[in-house]
This record gives sequence, C-alpha cells and structure tokens, in this order.
Amino acid sequence: MTKLNTPILSGLMKLKDSDKIRFHMPGHKGHAVELYKPIIDNLLQLDFTEIDGTDNLYNTNGIIEESLKLLTKERGSKKSFYLTNGTTVGILAGIMALTKHKDKVLIARNCHKSVYNAIELNELVPIILEHESTDTGLEIPIAEEDFLKVLKKDRDIKMVILSRPNYFGLSRDIRELAKYCRENDVYLFVDEAHGSHLKYHEDLTINAMELGASLSVNSFHKTLPALTQTSVINFGHHMSDEDIARVLSMIEKLQTSSPSYIFMMSLELASAYMAEHGEERFEKLKSYVDNFYKSIEDLDFVFYPSFKKELEQDFSRIILQTTSPSIYLRHHLERHGIFIEMITKNIMVLITSPMDREEDFKALSKAIMSFNINDYKDFVTHEDIDSVSEDNRVSLRNSEGRKLKENIIIYPPGNIYLKKGDVIKSEDISYLMDLFENGVKVFTDFSKDLNNLYVE
Repeated sequence: MTKLNTPILSGLMKLKDSDKIRFHMPGHKGHAVELYKPIIDNLLQLDFTEIDGTDNLYNTNGIIEESLKLLTKERGSKKSFYLTNGTTVGILAGIMALTKHKDKVLIARNCHKSVYNAIELNELVPIILEHESTDTGLEIPIAEEDFLKVLKKDRDIKMVILSRPNYFGLSRDIRELAKYCRENDVYLFVDEAHGSHLKYHEDLTINAMELGASLSVNSFHKTLPALTQTSVINFGHHMSDEDIARVLSMIEKLQTSSPSYIFMMSLELASAYMAEHGEERFEKLKSYVDNFYKSIEDLDFVFYPSFKKELEQDFSRIILQTTSPSIYLRHHLERHGIFIEMITKNIMVLITSPMDREEDFKALSKAIMSFNINDYKDFVTHEDIDSVSEDNRVSLRNSEGRKLKENIIIYPPGNIYLKKGDVIKSEDISYLMDLFENGVKVFTDFSKDLNNLYVE
C-alpha cells in the first residue's frame, strides 16, 4: 500500500516521541494504556451508532441509562449527563435554555469565550465584574460578596456565571452566593471545567454540587483519564425536572446528533476508575507535587507564588513564578521533552493528574535546576506586529480608539480580554503587546492575527 499523505497523523506521531513528559491536558497523559486496553484492542468494532442494544444518548432506556445513573451517583448531583462536544456545548446549552432574550446575567470578566458566545446568541444583557490580576498575569477570583452586592442591587438578574476553580487552580468560597441564588430564584452556573477532580481528596476545595450550585460542567479530559472533548453537565438537587429537561433538550439541539460511543466509553471509564481509585491516586499525586516544590525551593529564578489567605489553591495545579520571562524556562523544558499547559508573562501553569508518575516530577525538577538564563539571551519569543492598516482592519499598534468587531482572546485559557463592541484603549494595547512580546498566545475571532483586527 502506498504511503498516505496524512499531515495531522504524521505530525502527532512525530510529536509523541518528543513530548515525553506531559504536564498539560488531557488528563490521561498518554499513560492510561491498561485502563483503555478494552477500547484500544477493539477500537473500530466498538465505534457504534444507535442500533438495537446500543441505546441512545437522547432517549436512554438501556446501557447508557445505566451508565448515566452511575455517573450521577459519582458526581453527587440530581442528574448528570454526558457531553461529547466538550464543556463548551454544556455552557451554551445551560445558558441558552434557562434564559430569555434580554435577560440580565452576572458574569466574571474572565469567563470562557463560550459564555460570551451564549450571551450573544441569546441576546442577553451581561453585567460584567472585573477580576484582579497581578502584574505577572495571575488572575484572582472575584469574592462572593462582590457578586452578592450586585445581585441585591439588581433584582432582575436571572443567572450568575463564574469559573471555579480558574485556570490557575484558584477558588473562593461560594456557599453564601449559592444560598442567596437558591432563595431568590437565580440560577448559579459554575464552569467547573478545571474541577472534575475536586471530590477525590480532603485537601481539595469543595465542588460546585456540594456547595449548592444550580448546574455545573466538568471537563473530564482536563484532569481525569479521559479523551479530549469529553465532559459532563451536572444539575443541583434543587433544580426542577422542567429546568433539567429544558437544558437537555437544548443540548440535543446544539450537540452532534451522532454522539461518539468512544467518547461515552471514555467518560464512563474515567468515572468508574476514579470512583474506585480516586482517593488513593490523589494522595500519591499530592506527595509527588509536595516533593517537587521542596526540590526547587532554594532556586532564585523560579518559585511558588504566595496567595491571599482567603484563596483556595488546587494542589494538583502547579503554579510557578519566574524572575525572567517564563517563555525562556518553557522553551528550556521543551528541549528536555517536557511540555507544559500555558504561560503568562511570568507565570507557568502545569496540569497534573492521577495518571502522572513520580519519575515525571523528578525529571521536571532536574530539568528546571539545569536552567541557565544566559543560554536564552538571544531567544526570539515572537514575530513582530506590523503597523499596516487596511479598510476595516487595523494593526494592534494602530487600534487605539477603534471599536472592535471581534473578540480578543488569550488562549489558553480561552478567556476574552476584549469583547465585540469594546473600544480599544492605550493601556489595552500596552498590555496585549506585553503579553505578545513575552510569548503568550493572543488570538482574535476571525483573522487570528493581531495585525488585522476587525474594527468599526
């Protein structure tokens, strides 16, 4: 057979040999081979469609129904449901099903872009709370009293939407916020994409369902041994059957009509495995992380940043602050076959999971200790941003005072920094240029290019 021209397959086959240690998602880390052996050995044979015996995700009465009951018990919800189009479809469906056109919703500025997309699609009126950010790029969650203050002032707000924990593993308590929302018929929607694992160790923060949220979404693929694009949506025990049915109906409208059985099996495997082994695996993981931090505590160019005492930090999310641009250390790690999740100007985010091995952390520590800033003095972090303008497109450098016709997104984590309709200020240009020049990825909706912003 002639060799097929397959750029994606060829590229990933090459990358898997260089990406030896993964401190990034997905949470299976490429190690969960034994867990996935039944699927791997029978991949094509198990790739079914809806026929007799396979059940139907949107009309369950067989094996999927049984699986969802196990998932619901494991998640501690009134009902949980598989999302094979990722957490994004759960966010879109939850917001669009439970709000009407022109409803007011209260959101945190750093919500995922899917929240803004749902607001646009349902023509909602967003009230946006600003979050605090350090000069290193670390985002601090908004305090619940700030949400409560707005809610008590504006009784027309129908839904509160926030991310918890955030991309940096930081959370705040939301008990009082959840209680207020329940008592005042306000939906509390928690984007818990980065918190699928929170229930498995006593040192982890309490999850959204236990705190009384109306609904939450979990990206299993981020921190659990599940395939990319696999997520679940959870409904709180106080949610009405009618509201749950409205959301599930919207999911059916937005999600593929051919949900992948491979994805559903991955979700089921991850849930079953964690129900059985989650506590012991996270106890081991905590010891690995603690030992890693101890191994680098005497270094002067990288350290664990300090946080306000009221913030809860997810121990499985490694946060490192660097004294030089973090892209230098990231590049150094990649030279050693270690790939991480994301960087800001001076912050590095590493995602760990129960599938990580002790030797991975030892290799990470060894690589960091071999770093020398002098090796990176001539390292180029970016291509230049031009100053060319054309019609309704403009370079970031020339954009001051112009109104955006597209969103500007920092990715990862996929948060919108400036949204459609915002007028670009000089400080926005300075901030984005600083990110860009330090190797942080900044995209736009349409052109994906800061040289060609769509503006009015």
